[in-house]
Amino acid sequence: MSVQDDSIDDAEEDFKSLFAFDPDFAYGEQTIHKIQKCRRRMENELFIDRLLKTLSIKESTNLYPPRSNRDLRDLHREIIESPSPDHHKQSVLYYILRDIPSDKDTEPASSFAKSVFLPEKYRIFIDGIWFLDRGKFEKALEFLTEPVLIPTFPEEIIYTLCTHPDQHDIRLPLAYYYTVMPAVTSSKVLEALFTNMAKTSVTEAFFWSRKQGASIHQKLFEQLISIVLDTPEGEDRARRSVELIYLPFEKEEERWFEAYLTDGEGRKIPRAKDALGVRGLAIGRTSATTDLYKAMEDADRGMEWSGSSFEHGLMTPPR
Repeated sequence: MSVQDDSIDDAEEDFKSLFAFDPDFAYGEQTIHKIQKCRRRMENELFIDRLLKTLSIKESTNLYPPRSNRDLRDLHREIIESPSPDHHKQSVLYYILRDIPSDKDTEPASSFAKSVFLPEKYRIFIDGIWFLDRGKFEKALEFLTEPVLIPTFPEEIIYTLCTHPDQHDIRLPLAYYYTVMPAVTSSKVLEALFTNMAKTSVTEAFFWSRKQGASIHQKLFEQLISIVLDTPEGEDRARRSVELIYLPFEKEEERWFEAYLTDGEGRKIPRAKDALGVRGLAIGRTSATTDLYKAMEDADRGMEWSGSSFEHGLMTPPR
């Protein structure tokens, strides 16, 4: 018998042991459809796909979800023959076993974790991303914010929480970020996180942007202005606009504010002229504000910031 035959036999024996409860098990059509739908809603990459890549397994989307018992066996073989450490492979097998419907008395994933002594931190992490892949975000964070975990895929998790079409709780991305405090280096993730933060608290986003380094401070500052001034009409826009106008800009930020709304991309925002005017009134620069108004008249960029809360806000700066 060849070495290759021995390897195949080992894989078959391991599969029979792992799926002793049902060696002929196959994913149901409803489960397959649900997983594929979840993948599409996560920009075609689940966290299990990322895990399989760490095992040097290519074309994960063709392997998971397995569409038959034979496909499941092939996926299992790819995992156990990976050169990765055993606890990494066991973690992926634990994820797959979580897909299997079970009752409390016969829970394959839990039984497997106990049998191989899978470290608690790996089990907790897999539980978290399994729930994340299925769009159960609050449940996922119960696991992913555990102190025992070393942050894994933190930027990808933040981006998912900020942009997933089914994730409507703007508190969750910040809850994860402030608990884990990962370094955010991806510009895409940074923009998504900052947008979420700005929608939650203009003031918080403003002071956070100052801590991100000179190279991106201005970009985030301008992004904050755009987010606030593009808020849909209503009481919330009035409140957020007043909050922006009364922020304690430094001299450089003051210059950025004026430049962005007069010569930069912000000049296209319909409320640019009013923002400049009210900011001038707020800091007592009426003459300079008049000059800016005259310079922008021909562009017709002004609009009314209607709403009693805005008018009241001009007289009563936020505390």
